[in-house]
Amino acid sequence: MQHFAKKSSLLIALCILSSINSSGNAAAADDLHQYNLDEYVVTATRTELTQKENPRSVEVITQEDIKNTGAISVRDALRLATNIDVISASHGSGENISIRGGNTNDVLILVNGRRVANESYFISLSTNAFALDRLNLSNVERIEILRGQASAIYGSGSMSGVINIITKKSEKPKASAGISTGTREMSNYYHFDTGKSGKFSASFDANFSKLRNIDDKAGKKLFNGPKQAYNLNIDYEMDENNSLNLLVDYDKENLESISYNFTARPPREALIPFKSERKTVGMTYTGKNANSNYSLAAFYSQLSRDAGSVDNAATDEKKYKSWNIEARDTVKTAENNKLTFGAEYRGDKATLYGGNNMKNSNQYSIYVQDEYRAGSKLLLTPAVRFDHHDSFGNHTSANLGATYFINDKARFKANYGSSYRAPSVDELYGSFNHGGIFAYPLLGNPDLKPEKVHGWEISYEQEFGDTTSAKLTYFDNKKDDAIDYKFTDSTNTYRKFYNIDSTSSKGIEFEVKHDLGNGFTVAGNYNWLNAVDDSDGSRIQYSARNTYTAKLMWTEPVQKEWNVTAWNKWYTDFQYSSTAIYSVNTFNFTVSKRWGEKYRVFAGIDNVFNKDLSDMGFYGRMWRLGAEMKF
Repeated sequence: MQHFAKKSSLLIALCILSSINSSGNAAAADDLHQYNLDEYVVTATRTELTQKENPRSVEVITQEDIKNTGAISVRDALRLATNIDVISASHGSGENISIRGGNTNDVLILVNGRRVANESYFISLSTNAFALDRLNLSNVERIEILRGQASAIYGSGSMSGVINIITKKSEKPKASAGISTGTREMSNYYHFDTGKSGKFSASFDANFSKLRNIDDKAGKKLFNGPKQAYNLNIDYEMDENNSLNLLVDYDKENLESISYNFTARPPREALIPFKSERKTVGMTYTGKNANSNYSLAAFYSQLSRDAGSVDNAATDEKKYKSWNIEARDTVKTAENNKLTFGAEYRGDKATLYGGNNMKNSNQYSIYVQDEYRAGSKLLLTPAVRFDHHDSFGNHTSANLGATYFINDKARFKANYGSSYRAPSVDELYGSFNHGGIFAYPLLGNPDLKPEKVHGWEISYEQEFGDTTSAKLTYFDNKKDDAIDYKFTDSTNTYRKFYNIDSTSSKGIEFEVKHDLGNGFTVAGNYNWLNAVDDSDGSRIQYSARNTYTAKLMWTEPVQKEWNVTAWNKWYTDFQYSSTAIYSVNTFNFTVSKRWGEKYRVFAGIDNVFNKDLSDMGFYGRMWRLGAEMKF
């Protein structure tokens, strides 16, 4: 694989040289967005390629998709995504997010292409365990999903995939208000849009919600309590080629749950507060000329939360801080070539559990990516990224993708990528006991090595006329030095992080969609997965051997004001833990009604047949309904 990486790096260099040599032939008046198919995807390459063109496995959940499924949280919106599992954590708080059976820390969650502060590690949870519930769905324009390695584009952490949440931007003067309620959550939300007024435009969103206490229904203790989120987005158009954007986000949680105080004898139930406050601010400058689009962005995000001790005992506040500065330029060097290059700085800081000590982590990166069209049939997208980490030295990530167009309706795609993840501050230095919440403390390990993964995929896509589309993908990934934890002392009194030699995951993804006519559409996907620890052949947690999804949607074909969406999802042979393997299926439906562009109501039921499997987050039948009005 090192030889392959060297070859892909050489190919990039050749593409760059050819681009420079041919740059004089570029038409100065041409716009960079020459690819004019129907849907753009920015997650996978940071430049505009459609899903048909992009050699990576990408998926877009549109605002229309979100409304049709009656989602009231980002977690809900991901329910039908291909080969993504959002599974309840073992002790009932947060969700572990897995893509293609990868470790739950292998998924990078971004907002508008930027990192936001999250916990770097929390006992038995991923860094993203609470991220989805801190996002304001009413402010989401679309969700872009990349499956596969992405460190060549996004750096450390994007090992099995990227979920990029794109927020709304100001378009025209309008306002809207909505309310939703259900078994698990209730909320009200507001959106204000100024439209363009001279050189300024702005939008503001607010969301107030409450997680209900459903412990009796769930069969285990879940966090409950109020949350609030605010978002301000301001654009200033300096002239027709240059603009500034200011983004300000604020969210706050005041939750609580019941756990056990293991320091008491005998252990007894105790109240756990879970309070957090996150602030994010970012400024982006974008500009363009005849041949290039360039940008300079700076973001800062801070998460403050209590340490989660029992019985409201006094604890040190824990803070996570993240800085990100990036400069990037995309240059059209020829009619058939676009070159993207950039540099990035990322700084992370976190306090440690068990004290006020603060640890820093800094990374510097440079990257380059080429989009080269060899005639009308072949698109190549080589990329390479060099990262320097102040604790782990240098790392190079490479990617090579190719799309071959058989004709307008059929194409082959292939992609190879390598990624890595540097250990978090908590994994290196943390001490997890949380004032007695956990019976067996979990200790950090300063000798941990970064995780490294490389993998490839190949797929075939075809549209049959204007009514049917299908896609078949095979992928194969290998991870070295995977980070896990286990008992390491002879008395089994504490656990410690360590590196596993290697893990692997391979699988098949099949997706199909067919327009039945008269407003009816049927869609489905099937995923087969084999994710194992290579040292002993044991299955990886949070991975199902087989996952099936079938969806039937009807939209009233004349006025398009009625929509009914029903879907069933099956898991078979789901490896929840070393001792628990489950098979389960749930049937769900949503009905929505619009009155023109101003009014919408919806109602839905999840898990209609009342399946109860709390480990996987199925707490029996759950209802939800809501209404929205635009002014």
